Amino acid sequence: MTFRYFKIFVFLLGLTPNLFAQTNPFAGQWINEQYYNALMKTKSPMKAFANYFQSNIVFTKQLKGGQLLGWNFHEGEETVLKPVGNGYELWRTEPKEKIGAITVIEQDKKIKVGKESFVKIKSTDPMICLEEVLFEGNYQLNGKPVRFNANGTVTGLPNIKYFFPKCDFIEKILPFDLIVLNKVKDAMTGQSYIYEFKDDSLIIYNIDCQEVDSDSKDCLKGKKGKEKYILKRI
Repeated sequence: MTFRYFKIFVFLLGLTPNLFAQTNPFAGQWINEQYYNALMKTKSPMKAFANYFQSNIVFTKQLKGGQLLGWNFHEGEETVLKPVGNGYELWRTEPKEKIGAITVIEQDKKIKVGKESFVKIKSTDPMICLEEVLFEGNYQLNGKPVRFNANGTVTGLPNIKYFFPKCDFIEKILPFDLIVLNKVKDAMTGQSYIYEFKDDSLIIYNIDCQEVDSDSKDCLKGKKGKEKYILKRI
């Protein structure tokens, strides 16, 4: 089961060797600051999720080329950077219109694009955010070490190597924070669970499913089941 339907449009427009040499001062992934702050406060992506918002921006290493502006961690649109005087503006390509001027609030840490502020994270993959911001760290399961990594891998859980937390709540079928665990890098074939961060622990629950989609086999209606893992953060 997958929770990500992120439509990524990355394109290159009229690149030349000279333009390739021009590095992008904003290269990397930037997360909406309001979302980030709500996430840090609630530890719940579902609660932090807004109805419709600019979720993230992924700037390429080259100044000239396609820049991804994400909406709700659900889809993206193609944008371009335009040098204006001593600064830059972010523009849509279809229709051609300005999104906003870019202001550096804190070098390599925080920028403002138009009216929205964004903070930088380490991951440059638009599919990865919660893995780094919320989960990354060391835990203990029954006294044994468990490690969640920013790249979506996990060590220390029996027969589990990858985790996929849900960040897209456009289609909120189950009213819970959800995660898929799998031994292979494939969210489609993994097992879904409910999770919550409570005090100094990450608790992962089974889903007591009451209604299943006959085609996709997705759980359409369910509730929190028994605890699967209680992981104490260290």
